[in-house]
Amino acid sequence: MSDFRSAPFLRSLLGAAVGLGLMAANTAGIAQTASTICEPDGGYVVAYYNGTFATPEDADAQRAALRIARHGKYTGAAETATTAAGKAEPVRYETFYSTAGTASGATESRFQALAGEYRKLLDGALTQNWEYFWDMASGNTDAWSVLAAKSADARFLAVTSSFPGTVNSLSAKVRTELTAQLADGNNTTLAARQLARAQALYTERQKLLMVAYSQGELFANKAFTKLGAPTDNTVRKEVLATAPASALGTSLTTTMAALTIPNPTSNQGFITATLSWSVPATAIGKLADGTDIQNDLDLHVIEPTGTHVYYGLAERNKGGGQTTAARQGDAGYLDADSTTVGPEHYYASCDENVLKEGVYKISVAQESVSNPALTNLTLQVAFAKSGEVFSKTWNARQSQNPSTSCVGCTGEVPGFTQASALKTHVKVQVTKLGPGNWTAALVD
Repeated sequence: MSDFRSAPFLRSLLGAAVGLGLMAANTAGIAQTASTICEPDGGYVVAYYNGTFATPEDADAQRAALRIARHGKYTGAAETATTAAGKAEPVRYETFYSTAGTASGATESRFQALAGEYRKLLDGALTQNWEYFWDMASGNTDAWSVLAAKSADARFLAVTSSFPGTVNSLSAKVRTELTAQLADGNNTTLAARQLARAQALYTERQKLLMVAYSQGELFANKAFTKLGAPTDNTVRKEVLATAPASALGTSLTTTMAALTIPNPTSNQGFITATLSWSVPATAIGKLADGTDIQNDLDLHVIEPTGTHVYYGLAERNKGGGQTTAARQGDAGYLDADSTTVGPEHYYASCDENVLKEGVYKISVAQESVSNPALTNLTLQVAFAKSGEVFSKTWNARQSQNPSTSCVGCTGEVPGFTQASALKTHVKVQVTKLGPGNWTAALVD
């Protein structure tokens, strides 16, 4: 989950500003895929949930340390793990990044508070040694002990013993606040994005290992629960006491070998689109007449040929009953549909004899939601090998069409009437460069 996220480059900014202030910069890139044409069947995904006081760069570095612990330094060869049956399958690593709080600028404000305490301890000695702040924030005091011995400055020795306590205290405060913010019924955009990605991987039958450090455990727990807290080893969760290190190699190997293929019957594709949603507990279950409480949000894809792939509303309105005909496209298929708790899932074929060149238009529409104000929906798009390339979360109420009863509503996710009235949320251009060589890119 490292594409399309806000990336505060705190290390370089703090080094330049010497703790006087923190800023955030947004980065966005268009991820692409060139494949032969998709990943082989099966495979593992290791989802790394970072700890407190980690910038996006730090989190990716920790994820890389996790990969090295399992596979060693990259040699160019395919990285695999061996199943219980002795089959070698590909392994992919993804960062499920979380900030130190769910409010905008949370990580920056946390670092600024920590930096203020750090400056008080070091005073004038800070200027020449600011870079060691990052070691201290991650709990590594080795460099400071050496520095204290070389400089004979008692302040360095003092900060080695006192500052870790400050870090731990603020980390505990972050966890307490995040626990409240991530409680059921208060689903933040950040949590929704992570939940949607985990659900997409599980839906596509990827063997999923969640590795969490510090505050990352809170997000991993929420995702694990969203998947139904499986007890069949289709998903495993491992919580680290310290940041990823080489000693983890053996335990990762053992845990991954125990994983089994999830039960859902959805497919991987050259392009996949997943629509997931979270609803309050009161909006799940049965009505008095025994029917399901409806939370019906719909995924629509217009393929390059013009074929409209969706759940089949047109057939129902024509009096012919709902069929699977509209779920089958020329290039792909809506292989998961839901009117209760989600998800919905579309994939474009990995068979290059079926996959079509051109633009795929992906949309979301609302049919019926029990409690729109407390329902959040997330659309994610992923490419084969590249992983997630697009993610956006809306509140069902706020994204409805404006009306006298919803003056401030945006109309970003309207109700569905007909294909021409759909609001396109994502466009993907698929191009064939040659036999077995295709690309996919997000386009405006």
